[in-house]
Amino acid sequence: MTSSETYPERTAPGRILEALKANWSVWLVSLATLANGLFDIFQALSLRYYQHPNVIGLFLPFGLYHLSRSLTVLLGFVMAYLAFYLFRRRRVAWWLATVGTAIALLVHVITQSHLWYKIVSSAVTLGLLVFYRYRFSVRSEPNSIKRGFLFAALSVVLAVLYGTISFWLLDKRDFGITFSLPDALIRTLRQFSLVGNTDLTPYTFYARWFLESISILGIVAAGLVVYNLFRPVAYRVAILPRMRDEARSILEKYGNSSYDYFKIWPDKTYFFSQSRNTFISYRTIGGIALVLGDPIGPQVELETTALSFLRFCADNGWTASFLVPESIDMYGRMGLSVLKIGEEAIVDLEEFTTKTVKEKNFRHLKRRFEREGFQYMRYKPPHSSTLIDEVEEVSREWLTLPHRKEFGFFQGKFERNYIATNNLYLVREPGGRATAFVNEIPSYSPGEATFDMMRHRPGAHPGTMDYLFMTLMETLINDGYRFLNLGLVPFAGVGESPKPTILERAIHQLSEYLNWIVSAKGLRQYKLKFQPIWKQRFIAYQGGPVGLLRIGLAVNQAV
Repeated sequence: MTSSETYPERTAPGRILEALKANWSVWLVSLATLANGLFDIFQALSLRYYQHPNVIGLFLPFGLYHLSRSLTVLLGFVMAYLAFYLFRRRRVAWWLATVGTAIALLVHVITQSHLWYKIVSSAVTLGLLVFYRYRFSVRSEPNSIKRGFLFAALSVVLAVLYGTISFWLLDKRDFGITFSLPDALIRTLRQFSLVGNTDLTPYTFYARWFLESISILGIVAAGLVVYNLFRPVAYRVAILPRMRDEARSILEKYGNSSYDYFKIWPDKTYFFSQSRNTFISYRTIGGIALVLGDPIGPQVELETTALSFLRFCADNGWTASFLVPESIDMYGRMGLSVLKIGEEAIVDLEEFTTKTVKEKNFRHLKRRFEREGFQYMRYKPPHSSTLIDEVEEVSREWLTLPHRKEFGFFQGKFERNYIATNNLYLVREPGGRATAFVNEIPSYSPGEATFDMMRHRPGAHPGTMDYLFMTLMETLINDGYRFLNLGLVPFAGVGESPKPTILERAIHQLSEYLNWIVSAKGLRQYKLKFQPIWKQRFIAYQGGPVGLLRIGLAVNQAV
């Protein structure tokens, strides 16, 4: 497939209209639940017992009546909270919201039958929840700690807003004073944290109930904070390691790419096929699902698993993107757009060691380094702590160079436990000090070797990395490898085909002016000296140009 080939996709207005048609019922139920919850809170605060007595309420003890008011506020708070999960079509949120709305309806009928509009509001919301129950089918998979913090903060904000606004709107007769907005906030925080407001004297039953309600909400909000923070942490601790072991077993059997090694790294999570024989490795950032490569598993399951993953993304409101996949045609059949994002340099080791290395520049380089006393060394694990200390010192100094930093997602970061498992190739100066290194990682592409980090000290002898790679390739061919993957050069060749698309031309022009692309150009020039075979690399994605922009921002954050 050439870089200019793309597959047709729906227009932007068509996608928006389709989204509206597909999700309006979810939005309706979510907004109705949110409005009903806020309405319950407002009514409980604004109406006093003596203003609207009812036949049943006249026979209830006053404390029991106020208990029902507290329950109404509590349920309203929970409904407002659940509305955000309903918007994400969570099945658990639907169950909780349905039960909560039914309880609220029962409370209104028993204690506030004169407020017919509250009964109608709860009944309509309950009817919507039941009628559209099949729209809420997404099971909860708490794979984002950041989202846990977000909803924990939301729980606290809702509770504090409730107390602050209520204090501010209280009648003077309740406490004998009128609260300013800053004072209301301070009073709420004290009551919310259970410190209390000992200087306040409640003169009415309503005032006493109101202080108790804030304390109760403080306890409930604290419970929601613990729940939202513990859930994703427990998920990663208890579930992800088990899933990772399962993915590793599949990878050992069906892996076929140089990127597969990083599919089981801690920054990824997994989507499994129904048979559990195929998995997709991905990470979500800002509503974007970044998939590394293709699904891994039996060939007959790859396309059905990818389609299932797209449905899974739709259920979660994510935009899907497959980065550097091999099966380009498969994604075109599924309706995704396909765009070239660069080229990968792959060295034919037989060609290099029999022809390229004999060229004048390489012969001169090798003689010079050997004459000056440089040494090329290969180390197989397990490694001594002294060797890892040396390599770590080289890496730390390399990171002080301009525009050098750790990356992720497509590659690893320097960690001692990680380096301890790799073959290491070093160049030592005449005095024996390590000055550069490369760490070899497993490539699941047959006959191919690859590496992760290539790092050197600042001020290293010119040609150090050339000497290291030249001798490394001679070692690898003796080990039986046929190719060495030198990695991707971003944007290489994009927009340079005979008939580039408008989007490819735009990306090419943009790459000419952005300063951070200069390093990519230099990377391509460096790899050219090894006379590699250039393999085109693509991205398959949803969402059109806007989706591509969001994916680019997500990739930037991921790496």
